[in-house]
Amino acid sequence: MYKKIFFIAVMAALSVNVFAQNKTEEVTFWVAGVCGMCERTIENALDVKGVIAADYNLESHQIKVIYKPSKITIEKMHQLINAVGYDTEKSSATEEQYSRVHGCCKYRSLDNH
Repeated sequence: MYKKIFFIAVMAALSVNVFAQNKTEEVTFWVAGVCGMCERTIENALDVKGVIAADYNLESHQIKVIYKPSKITIEKMHQLINAVGYDTEKSSATEEQYSRVHGCCKYRSLDNH
């Protein structure tokens, strides 16, 4: 009898853990970008394990990300976007990272950005 209760308790604990790992969250944050090429690059930067969907709105400069917090952190998302040359509301790309951005995408030199 005790083995059966123990087995049920273990299975319940495992079920909760599996359910928690499948939980998704949504976050929206600002990212610099000026054109369709920027949009594709920014979205592709988040094509990684743990990110379910990423949609960058060029007009509002906001990216909406649906992700699994058990697989990726928000800080890591900012780092990935910085790595392809784009600034976010939490962090900036290094000069070396920014230098890889295509010439038409040099958002730091635009007045209205």
